[in-house]
Parts: sequence; structure tokens; C-alpha cells
Amino acid sequence: MAGTNEIVNKVFGEVTFDVGWKVKEPINITLWGKVYSVSVEAEAYYETDKITEEQENAYKTFKSVLSEKQKATENLLSKWFDGASSEQLSEQLTPTNLIINDEGECALLFDDEEDEDNGLAVILLPEEDVQTQDEYL
Repeated sequence: MAGTNEIVNKVFGEVTFDVGWKVKEPINITLWGKVYSVSVEAEAYYETDKITEEQENAYKTFKSVLSEKQKATENLLSKWFDGASSEQLSEQLTPTNLIINDEGECALLFDDEEDEDNGLAVILLPEEDVQTQDEYL
């Protein structure tokens, strides 16, 4: 380990602090038949804020139900965009980050080609919902 801002967490593995604990290895998420490499972050405001048990449990849960959550994401976004096709959605949206807040809520953040200033957040745990990133963050 190079610096003090790096730790090894029993669930997340190697993480580096940069306005949140960022996992060194991204995860692969498959949506609309495409595989995306998505960074994972456990929210924290200060380096002294440790990764919470709720964040660890949420990440474990997310990974164990990944295929179910991928399908839920596709369905939620299709409804959000009034039945847009998989092709339309895959051209417009790109998943970028999986954010896990200190209470264990997981959200997949998306860049939106048609609204570059305000992407979307698909909340996947504990409840499922879609919001703009402005509303979520």
C-alpha cells in the first residue's frame, strides 16, 4: 500500500479515499446486452470516516442479486422513458458509478447524452426508484 489514504476492507477489497472510498477494481454491469465497467464508491466525507457495516452489507447484497438488479434497472429506465427500446436506452445512457451511502442505500448513476448536466440515479437497494442526479445527490 502506497499511502495512508488506502485501506483493505473485508468486503470492498482495496479502496482509496478521494471524497469517498473508491474501490480499486470496477465491477462489470450488463445492461441492454452491453457490459459496462462501473466504479464503486462507499460514500464518506472524511478520510477518518470508516466504511460502515450498512455499506458492507449493501454491497454484499448487491453483488449477490446482481442479475436481478440489472433486469430491474432496465425495467425502471424503460418506464422512466415511457417504454423506450433497449437500443434507445443503450445509446442515451451510460452507467458510471455505483454509490453506496452510509445507511446502505445503493444507486447506480448514469450519464445521459440528452441531458449532460443532469444524469440519472437508479436506486436499487433497499427500495427501487429513479431520480435525477440533482434530486439524488
